[in-house]
Amino acid sequence: MNVLLVSSKYLPEYSGSGFRAHNLYKRLTAGNPEMKVNVITGSETENTCADYEYDGFKVRRISCKPFSELAGNFLRGLQIPLNFHAEHAAASSYLKRITKPDLIHIFGKNHVTASVLDFARRNNIPSLIELCNEMDTPLQYIPIVNRIEASNALPDKYHFVCISERLKTTCLKNGIPEKNLWCRPNPVDESRFRTVDETEKFALRKNLTKFGERDIVISYIAKFIPRKNHKFLIEVLKYLPAKYKLLLAGPIVDSGPLANRDSNVFNDLDRIVSGHGLDERVQLMKGFIENIQEYYQMSDIYGFPAKSEGLGTPLLESIACGLPVVANRIEGITDVWIKDGENGYVSELVPEHFAEKIILASELPAGKRQLESEKILKIAGTETIDRTYAALINKYKNPNSFIKLDGN
Repeated sequence: MNVLLVSSKYLPEYSGSGFRAHNLYKRLTAGNPEMKVNVITGSETENTCADYEYDGFKVRRISCKPFSELAGNFLRGLQIPLNFHAEHAAASSYLKRITKPDLIHIFGKNHVTASVLDFARRNNIPSLIELCNEMDTPLQYIPIVNRIEASNALPDKYHFVCISERLKTTCLKNGIPEKNLWCRPNPVDESRFRTVDETEKFALRKNLTKFGERDIVISYIAKFIPRKNHKFLIEVLKYLPAKYKLLLAGPIVDSGPLANRDSNVFNDLDRIVSGHGLDERVQLMKGFIENIQEYYQMSDIYGFPAKSEGLGTPLLESIACGLPVVANRIEGITDVWIKDGENGYVSELVPEHFAEKIILASELPAGKRQLESEKILKIAGTETIDRTYAALINKYKNPNSFIKLDGN
């Protein structure tokens, strides 16, 4: 079976959804020589088209915007359609040259994903469409003036994959039949995300951070962008005893139109930490974290102050590592996965209240945290999720087969 994997961004460029898409197909193709995967991707940091190979997959990058940095006024309304036209033309040209895939699997939304889904519709190719972020509509965005050359209508055979109940509700409100929906959490790799004993925990802490065994370490690992709201946790720290320490880590965009914005996020954090005399209590790290599970395992609490999320995979990964989470209350997302007094607490974004919940989370017993780890892996472990993906893909390979998804 030939699968065309399509992502709004793909490795080595940082992308949470692209990273998960890559790992999914590495697992699905392992020991399955009949499945062939090629990748087509857009980009935020590059503005050139290129072919390359990443970890055994052939990748075609489509990124050729005439206006890589959009104006902030009337001109923006002209630039976006011209950008779409250029990347749609490049994607269409590439798709005409490749073997027609048996299945198209799309992660994210941008000009490239919209163009490929239009190709799927016109060529009657079954499609899986992953919804990775909060949105008002599950349909791909196509500027009005470009709807002569492309449509955001869906193929005859499709399935939306929703990573939260909130996204599932969005689909239903937009007229997507429930039989075409699969609501599932992002998969958590059981071989990596697991609990460790205190000896391993403190060895990791000593190796990875400047903090000690007597400290209570709050970690937050997220891309340095405004909506992740790192700054809030520094405010929270002021309301906590001195033994509470904070690690803020994650990748930062260093090229492309968002580079200045995201660099400012990190630089502002650095200034705030120094300005409040918190250098000994806060550690800032920038860069992609390959061994993210070790940062969970060496911590005591995971802070999650994001203003909005499609799901927030670190919620699940940290719980799997026996780490309680204190999160901003995001309806249909954090309040679904975080149960007060069980695996953490949800809170409004008020520093004093958030601090109170962090203290409560630090008191949750080890036995309860171990139990919550086992529970989350039964629901979101890769073995469980991959089994359903394989069945869903097989449904489109063998149209007469039947699969029951999400109660349908």
